[in-house]
Amino acid sequence: MATLEQEVQDLKTRLTRLEAMIHRLANATPQAGGTGARAPLDQTQLLAWLKTHGLARDPTAEECRVAAEWEALSEADKQAHLAFMHRLILDPPLSQLLIAQRH
Repeated sequence: MATLEQEVQDLKTRLTRLEAMIHRLANATPQAGGTGARAPLDQTQLLAWLKTHGLARDPTAEECRVAAEWEALSEADKQAHLAFMHRLILDPPLSQLLIAQRH
């Protein structure tokens, strides 16, 4: 279960970073048919934009199940898990594993 919890936390972190990046890019990119300042997208509009451009998708049944397991944990259990994960020492580091998988 710890692996699933970590996967959920990783997905949440990645989603937050992706949303921030897409929001910055969407606001920096001129849109066809309009000029000037425009209102920032709310979360629903941003998600629709991401899906339209193939940058996001609905979660799978497995992802929903894992997320529900995480959400069902008490706050103390979540914090204990996060503290455990922060103390982990990966050998080799995750960055090296990712680089190796790209080749």
